[in-house]
Amino acid sequence: MFTLLVISVPGIIAGNTDTLHTTYVVNTDYVPTHVVTVSAGGGLHTLLPKLSADGSSTVGLGKGVGAGAQVAATYSYFIHKYVGITAGIGFEMYTGNMNGSFTDRVWLYDTYNEKNYWLNSNYTNFKESEQLYLVTIPVGATARVNLTDPIQLRGTVGLGMNIVAGSHFRGEGQLETTADYPDYNLHFDSDLPQHGFSNYYMGGYNGKIANTFPVSMFVFADLGVHYQFNRRYGIYAGVYFSYTCFSSIRPTTDEAGNRPELVTFDMSTRQFTYSGMFNSKFVEAVNPLAVGVKVGFTLTFLDPIKCNCENW
Repeated sequence: MFTLLVISVPGIIAGNTDTLHTTYVVNTDYVPTHVVTVSAGGGLHTLLPKLSADGSSTVGLGKGVGAGAQVAATYSYFIHKYVGITAGIGFEMYTGNMNGSFTDRVWLYDTYNEKNYWLNSNYTNFKESEQLYLVTIPVGATARVNLTDPIQLRGTVGLGMNIVAGSHFRGEGQLETTADYPDYNLHFDSDLPQHGFSNYYMGGYNGKIANTFPVSMFVFADLGVHYQFNRRYGIYAGVYFSYTCFSSIRPTTDEAGNRPELVTFDMSTRQFTYSGMFNSKFVEAVNPLAVGVKVGFTLTFLDPIKCNCENW
């Protein structure tokens, strides 16, 4: 026993020259307690918008998926050779897009004629892309099991908090506006630009998703394989999943309690204002969803658990 201690102590101090076999077998199977992981990954990071009643009633509006990426740093404290607690901080990017052709019909009041009328907005070749940037704070339970002497299978499940760090959208397409006056039994085609009824090209409108919740909650899980090079360093590769349980946006309303239109027209200036899909009446919820792969680098602190089992 004294000979074993003499052999192993210099290796513990050296750290980077220890082999995993030396750590687990010569030192009677010590298991690391503190593990820091820095990782990066990417895959399907879509915003998963939920259409409102107005959005669902439109024809031809499609929801696309998006790709994104994440970086994270986590700390795991193992209270048992199999089980630990993990917490960390990360940054994630989500993207989405909506496209198609659809018609929106709005009941308005004409102050000049003192009559109500239907404003018909026909969108063709409509495209909008969105980006959402989140700071994430995950907390979960981690389990691990040895597959071979240098290789472990690890998995983590838990809850987390999203903090919105930024957002952006860009929309473009063709817009034709017409009107129907039921009291006069009249239809105005898109050849009266002085009244706002015309064909317009919405070119490259940029803006911010203004109605995001500052904080939202998500559930997450990841599963992967950890390879320990020596007593100090290792690598991790695996798959991850996260889903924001509650909407990242809150539907906005005006003073009358109505959701904003996608496009509004100022008759005095002949200028359009483009709100963006997520700020308009067409979308009522956004639940970011991520599925992807990641790789990471691990650093193990020299505070081992003695497990006394060679093949745990």
